[in-house]
Amino acid sequence: MVIDIHTHAFPDPIVSRAMEVLIGNSGLQPFTDGTYGGLRDSMKRAGVDLSVIAPIATKPAQARGVNRCAVEINKANDGLISLGSLHPEQDDWRSEIDGLVANKIKGVKFHPDYQEFYVDEPRLIPVYRALAEAELIVLFHAGVDIGLAPPVHCTPDRLASVLDAVPELTVIAGHMGGYKRWDDVRKYLVGRDLFFDTSFSRADLGDKAMASLMREHGVDKMLFGTDSPWTDQEAEVEGIRALGFNKDEQCAILGGNAAKLLGL
Repeated sequence: MVIDIHTHAFPDPIVSRAMEVLIGNSGLQPFTDGTYGGLRDSMKRAGVDLSVIAPIATKPAQARGVNRCAVEINKANDGLISLGSLHPEQDDWRSEIDGLVANKIKGVKFHPDYQEFYVDEPRLIPVYRALAEAELIVLFHAGVDIGLAPPVHCTPDRLASVLDAVPELTVIAGHMGGYKRWDDVRKYLVGRDLFFDTSFSRADLGDKAMASLMREHGVDKMLFGTDSPWTDQEAEVEGIRALGFNKDEQCAILGGNAAKLLGL
């Protein structure tokens, strides 16, 4: 089973505008049209069995709607599941977490750059503790976002501070722990109790450094991710298979670890 733990797709009413903004910010050309159907078509080509959509509430008022959409995606049971999202400025985060649990959503995505908060701000620690108590996964965008100007709000050292404060929190650090912050990933995060996903990292690291970093952190803590539509799922699956891992390791990275994490 191949599971892509980190993808993006948008509801039809907003997909055109969302993709226009993201393409304009990043300068990237997408590999799908940003729709759910486009993601499913990509999955068929790539042999991906399940894609996890990672939505972002960029304003406090958006969180509830994002989470309602996640519920509907998950009800469809058609190869896509969605995480939820919280915004650090929303006042009702406790009740929103209760709603996520009630609707069996597996976790939440934070993008500290788009949401304009530093990942280790003290005001977020109670939120992280509540998420940990609810046994929800937290996926962070980590490191540089090429579509946004500095500062970087989720650096490896700041994320390490979160782990120190809330060690029971189940964390996925997107983009191999911190995109374009590879030395600090090794210094602060490698070997710690968190998952890295492989999304949008192989091209920058190169195959040799990518495989080395994955082994240093531990194959059992690696999750396959693509950041689709910003990379090609088919090319990314083949890229992981070409890194020199044995069959059991490949199976763990491409889906086995994620299946356990998601309770599948």
